[in-house]
Amino acid sequence: MRRFLMALPAVALALTATYAQAGGCGAHRARCRPAPCASACAPCGGGYAVAAASACGPQYVTEQRTVMVPEQVQETRTVTVTEMKQEQRERKYTVHKQVPRTEEKTRTVNYSENEARTREENYTVYETASEEKTETYTVNVPTTETKTGTRTVYKTVMENVEQKYMVNVPTVEERKATRTVYKNVMEPKEETYTVMVPTSEERKGTRTVYKTVMEPQEQTYTVMVPTSEERKGTRTVYNTVTENVEQSYTVMVPSTETRTAMKTVYDTVQETAHRTVTRDAGHWVTQQIADPCNPCNTRCCKKWCPNIVCEQVPYTVCKRVCRQEPYSYNVTVCKPETRTRTVQVCKQVPSQQEYTYTVTSCKPETRTRTVQVCKQVAEQQEYTYTVAGCKAETRTRTVQVCKQVAEQQEYTYQVHGCKQEERTRTIQVCKQVAEQQEYTYTVAGCKQETRERKYTVCKQVPVQKTRTVNYTVCVPKTREEKYSVTVYDCVPEEKTETYTVCVPHQVQKEVTVNVCRMVPKTVTVQVAVGGCGSACGGCGAAPACGCAAPAAAPCGCR
Repeated sequence: MRRFLMALPAVALALTATYAQAGGCGAHRARCRPAPCASACAPCGGGYAVAAASACGPQYVTEQRTVMVPEQVQETRTVTVTEMKQEQRERKYTVHKQVPRTEEKTRTVNYSENEARTREENYTVYETASEEKTETYTVNVPTTETKTGTRTVYKTVMENVEQKYMVNVPTVEERKATRTVYKNVMEPKEETYTVMVPTSEERKGTRTVYKTVMEPQEQTYTVMVPTSEERKGTRTVYNTVTENVEQSYTVMVPSTETRTAMKTVYDTVQETAHRTVTRDAGHWVTQQIADPCNPCNTRCCKKWCPNIVCEQVPYTVCKRVCRQEPYSYNVTVCKPETRTRTVQVCKQVPSQQEYTYTVTSCKPETRTRTVQVCKQVAEQQEYTYTVAGCKAETRTRTVQVCKQVAEQQEYTYQVHGCKQEERTRTIQVCKQVAEQQEYTYTVAGCKQETRERKYTVCKQVPVQKTRTVNYTVCVPKTREEKYSVTVYDCVPEEKTETYTVCVPHQVQKEVTVNVCRMVPKTVTVQVAVGGCGSACGGCGAAPACGCAAPAAAPCGCR
């Protein structure tokens, strides 16, 4: 695209030169100056026009130029750093040690002894007594009864029915219509367009360049210096003291007793009884009936003829008979009994004790150091740069335009439709005809009948009795005994421990720092050279054409 835009001015100048050679010189010959300019740069015709045309076109020259480009560079610098160095130190502290010693003491002990005793007590025993009772109950006795009823039977009868229905008959119809058809017609049209002609211009500018300058700066920092301090405090020490405590507790003493009671036992007795059962002793009968779908034919059907018969059927009934039977059983009875025991209980007795402890704390200390700080210094620098621009130029061209022309056209099409037509047909319809029919059926019922029966009831009767019971009683007693108690004495002991302290030190270290610097770089640039001041001197270089300096400006023409 760039090559095409560069070639456009050359084509325009060539067309101008052709016009000058064809007759431009003859038109302007009357206004030309005499010989010196015309003879040196060729006659005042085509030669001057060609030279001027070729000189005014843009020409580009490739040049090498130096540009300052920023670049990141790593530098090694020496920096003062504070490091913590560990040192071993010693300090003394007091430890309190518990030393045991034994003491003998006397105490009074309470104890109890068991003593056997006897007592009489009354108790109640429940004995079982039988009693006979009579109860009345109702029984449902089955009965059978024959009844006559009427039922409705439906028979199927075929009947011819005439039915009307509608049929859609397809039809085809031809119709004519007019439609609009568009045809493409090419038509020439003149249009104006703008072409951007490239131009170049050199300009001067100022830019800011930053240089890195090292500057010493005083900095204040805080260091925590550890210090030790001895303090006194009071703590509570608990001594363990053993005491004898008398404790009462209850014990459940088990004892076994044999008791006698009556229980009800049920025996199963089988009896034979009769009941009336109704059953259907009927049979199947084959009959010929008319076929409802085809009245001319008959078909065989099976029909059940019922015959209800009542029969007496024996069955076995299991009855339960109640009777009383004596039995013995053992009962374990637990009786509460109170006892006493002596338990040793440990008791904590508090006592106040003084002790010395060491507290390590850090105190802040302010110090000063000098640090190298990087500072960016701004500096103004002039540089020359080329600005490539474009100049707008209006031109005219002829373009073929496609145009749509409307035209009416007739055409024929078919329309498919449906026409309704009524028709008649005969169909067979099944019809249900009701008919009354008598039949006999058996009804099974129940009749209530009252009866009596005797049964035995077992009853519990209380009876008072007396018995002798042996029991044990705890009698409390007292005695004195000696016991040993361990007492702990607090003895101070001095110990030495080693601890580590961090002490700050100044150390010189090398550090890698990223620095931004401007580095010269060679760049290849295309620069526009020439114009109206080259070739045959243009309009301002008349001495090259052999003309005198005062008359050189118009190049021999006015």
